[in-house]
Amino acid sequence: MLELYHNHMSVCAAKVRIALTEKRLEWKGHLLNLIGGDQFKPDYIKLNPKSVVPTLVHDDKVIVESNVIIEYLDDAFPDPPIRPFGAYDRACMRLLLKRLDDGSDGIHHDMSVVSFGSAYREQLIKRVKKKQELDAEIDKSMNATSKSWLQQTIHEGVEAESFKSAIKNIDKLLDDFEAILNQSTWLAGPDYSLADIAYTSYMTRLEMLSYQRMWSERPRVTDWFNRLKQRPSYELGILRWVDPAYQKVLNDGGKRAWPQLSKILRV
Repeated sequence: MLELYHNHMSVCAAKVRIALTEKRLEWKGHLLNLIGGDQFKPDYIKLNPKSVVPTLVHDDKVIVESNVIIEYLDDAFPDPPIRPFGAYDRACMRLLLKRLDDGSDGIHHDMSVVSFGSAYREQLIKRVKKKQELDAEIDKSMNATSKSWLQQTIHEGVEAESFKSAIKNIDKLLDDFEAILNQSTWLAGPDYSLADIAYTSYMTRLEMLSYQRMWSERPRVTDWFNRLKQRPSYELGILRWVDPAYQKVLNDGGKRAWPQLSKILRV
């Protein structure tokens, strides 16, 4: 039995759903309302003390951290394989996974900053009337790890130094992808792998923010992302779970933020 505790718009949860689909595995889902605070309920904290999604439970064994989960799935269910075949390509894959999770320097952190600075901040601001109430809302709604950077990002939006640094890091990532894809078909060699799965939902988040102009002059990235979207796992792992209301928040917020963002990137 595979059970996945997830959220419809979580980039980390999406990568696990894609991996489950690519592995052709059946699973039972538990959809958490993160705005409603499901991640802070005692029963869930027992599974995931960090109060984040996703969490995978396999025959009563609990696995957390999305990149660990997708590697676990390939270990536990080796057919069909979704790791690269060569030792060097596997090393490249692991470096790309590490780049996502590398703390405050990681792409996951950067994408969280960009998502809140562009769009999600507006939801929190609408729920309060005073700055003090906004800080209290941040404290109530977010896990401890996120609180350390959220205040500046939510108060200042795209003008925050955290936002400027994050979007530049993501732009550098796309530069690196363009160079990688000039040498190979996929991110970690000739075959689709966990590296591609891991970044699919982050590319989708940028597209939902209407930031696809970030790769309009990067033809190899454009082609790679189009190929990702043509896979059945894209429909089953991402599109099927999109919440239209949240997609609109991202789309509208990203469009409003783009003029300032484009000045940061000089595009």
